[in-house]
Amino acid sequence: MPSYRVAGSTVSLAIFDVVGQDGAEHGFIGHTGIAESTGSHDVAKIAVLDMGPPLHGQGGPGRLRANVLGSACLTDDEVRKIKTFVDCHSSEHLLFLQLSTSQLIAAAPRMYCVHPHAAPLFEDDGRYARMRFSCAGFVFEAYRKARIQLLDPNTLPRVDLAVIRAGYPGQIHLMESGRICPEDLGLAGDGPWPVLLCGYLFHALNRDKVAVRRDRYAPSAADRYFI
Repeated sequence: MPSYRVAGSTVSLAIFDVVGQDGAEHGFIGHTGIAESTGSHDVAKIAVLDMGPPLHGQGGPGRLRANVLGSACLTDDEVRKIKTFVDCHSSEHLLFLQLSTSQLIAAAPRMYCVHPHAAPLFEDDGRYARMRFSCAGFVFEAYRKARIQLLDPNTLPRVDLAVIRAGYPGQIHLMESGRICPEDLGLAGDGPWPVLLCGYLFHALNRDKVAVRRDRYAPSAADRYFI
């Protein structure tokens, strides 16, 4: 099913459909996750699996207002692959679910990144600890696990800090106040950076299911909006 803007108070979803919530700027998709379950949902509080942060897995979903929805009409095999992906990385992030808001902010670079969209974190002794994700990166990698590569991360448009500020003012405030170091989230230097923005995913899904699996979508910077 092509992506679409939500109208009404309830929606019918299949498990792992992609859910988007508007950011601060009109039409800019500010957060995304995947539906925890199949069925009818209240658009104001859909249970999603997402990188908040923290990462919310099955059995402990986050809640998201649905402004935009997208679906690839997943097969049973694709659903199983995504479930395996979610369960694996949820177990890596369990310890963060018990943290307070201030503790989560301090720990953000250990679970969350902006650029690249996904990156492994290693302990000081070289041991792998967990995979870090952006919210869009978590969805993208979940679908890639199911062998659905929605787009090519190596060809993303570069965006500057003004674009990121428009869509994510809260995160920018934390950076500018010194509570989070931009470099720790992958935003080194003055930019621009090839950031995987949520809106790109919905444009990639806004095609028939054959095209979604056959061709990787090539987003433009304007695709950060889905109106």
